[in-house]
Amino acid sequence: MNSINAKMDKSDYEIYDDFMNIEIDGYYLDEKLDELYPNNLYKGMIPTLLFAMEIKEERDVVWNRIKPATNSTSICPILMCPDDCDFSCTIIVVEIENKKDHTVWRKLGLNKIVPREAIEIGTEVEWFENIGPFQFSFNDYKKFLLDFKKAYTIDESKYEVSDR
Repeated sequence: MNSINAKMDKSDYEIYDDFMNIEIDGYYLDEKLDELYPNNLYKGMIPTLLFAMEIKEERDVVWNRIKPATNSTSICPILMCPDDCDFSCTIIVVEIENKKDHTVWRKLGLNKIVPREAIEIGTEVEWFENIGPFQFSFNDYKKFLLDFKKAYTIDESKYEVSDR
């Protein structure tokens, strides 16, 4: 089994705050993609599981697809460009299978369309050949999602306070 964690990371860019990032087997996902596919500007991408995602319908797609129903599969947006924080820019997707006692990230790839509607994300994908699949225990994956949900809730409450 692979390990997966939600872990605080320092932004690669001075204009952005530190953020919760995706760590798999001891490395951040964006940095591993940048190492495997240099010159594609994958380093510094941030998880779509953050409250920073600006459009509610897009956030809903992410949270509805990150844990598919038992014995089913979904294509979930997982990393986004920190400049736009929506589906209009570079989006990395992952094919996720829920096997009841563990979760499999079968493959990752680059979304190839700018969807007119949020639900269209991931319908055209250029799949990466040099990364995945990953298998995560049910408990590790559950903790990973709970940690992101906690960070999401904290960021949401900070936004509501500052918006008053």
